[in-house]
Amino acid sequence: MCIRDRYMGYYSAQSNGFMYSGKDSSSATIPLNDARPQLVLKIWNAGAQLPPEDTKELPVQEKKPHSRRNKERKIGEIIEKVNDWRTLYTGTVDAGGKSVKYSLDDAAKLVGIAKKTLDDYLLQLRAGKKYGFDFQKHKDEKVGTCLLYTSDAADE
Repeated sequence: MCIRDRYMGYYSAQSNGFMYSGKDSSSATIPLNDARPQLVLKIWNAGAQLPPEDTKELPVQEKKPHSRRNKERKIGEIIEKVNDWRTLYTGTVDAGGKSVKYSLDDAAKLVGIAKKTLDDYLLQLRAGKKYGFDFQKHKDEKVGTCLLYTSDAADE
């Protein structure tokens, strides 16, 4: 079946119904959470009544250009989280005066950020230090600023 000139929608678990991407769905983006554990699509003829009678009507999802993560963390927050993570790993003193060390995975869970993300942040911070990035000046900016600076500095 060719889907050109047909309407398409997908089931969104988050919205508990179908989201309609419109007639030209060739570049529609479906959030990964809605594609798990399975992706449910509905395709119907352009002349058919919208939406099909057996589905709930939801607002049409606007097509947006691919954008970066909207929750990008600020450099100051990253420095604080990485510091907390590494401090928990190297050892801290609990309320009873006993020394406590956590694995990197357990420390990441306590900080509330995935270990892989914290590893990436640590590498970015080390690269920023190596290339002379001014962390104090840019502490309220997003981490992309540091990443861009270090990639430009590494290219030179």
